[in-house]
Amino acid sequence: MRSRCAVLSLALSLIPGAVLFAGQHVGEAGKLRASVDFVNPYGSTTADGGGTTYNVPAWNWSYHDPALVYAPSCQGTVPLYLVGYPMTFTVTLTNTAAKGEKPLNVAVEAVSSVLEVSCGAGMGLGSQRFTVAGLRPGESRTLQYSVTLDNPNVPAGLDVTKVRVSHLNNGAADAGLIVESSAYWCPPSLRR
Repeated sequence: MRSRCAVLSLALSLIPGAVLFAGQHVGEAGKLRASVDFVNPYGSTTADGGGTTYNVPAWNWSYHDPALVYAPSCQGTVPLYLVGYPMTFTVTLTNTAAKGEKPLNVAVEAVSSVLEVSCGAGMGLGSQRFTVAGLRPGESRTLQYSVTLDNPNVPAGLDVTKVRVSHLNNGAADAGLIVESSAYWCPPSLRR
C-alpha cells in the first residue's frame, strides 16, 4: 500500500518569535496573530521512529508502514485526509494592535508540498494567495483554503503546507515577509 501523508506541526500560531527579518517589518509581526485549523479530517496519522501509522476510525481501518521514517523534527500526530478529496483548512488573522493604530494590509500565501523524510519540501502540490486589506485593530478575518490531491505520481508519505504572511504597501507589491510557519498533514492512498 502506498500512502500519501503530510506531517502536521500545527503549532501554527504565527507569533513574533517566528519573525523573519526580510523587509524589516518587525513591528507589524507583534501586532498580527494567526492560527491554522484543519477542517473535517477523516482520521489521523502518526509518524515516529518506528514508521508511519494511518488511522481512519469511521472505516475501522489502520495501516502501519515501518519503512517510512521521518526525521525527528517532523514526527508527530497529524490530521489525515483521503486522496481525491479536499484537504481544507482555515487561516485566522487577528490584528492585536491598540485602538487607533493603522489597519494592516497583508498577503497570505499557502503553499503545499510533499514532505521529504528529511523534513524538507519536495514536489509541489499547489498554492493559494489572498490579500487581506484594512484589518483594523481588534479585528479578525478567517480565510479558507483547500487542496485536493489527485495526482497518482505523488509519492507515499506526509505533506507540508507553508503559510507566509507578507506586508503590503498600499495594497501593491509585497514589501516584506512578516512571518512564516509550517503545518503538516496526511492523505494516505488506499490503493495497494
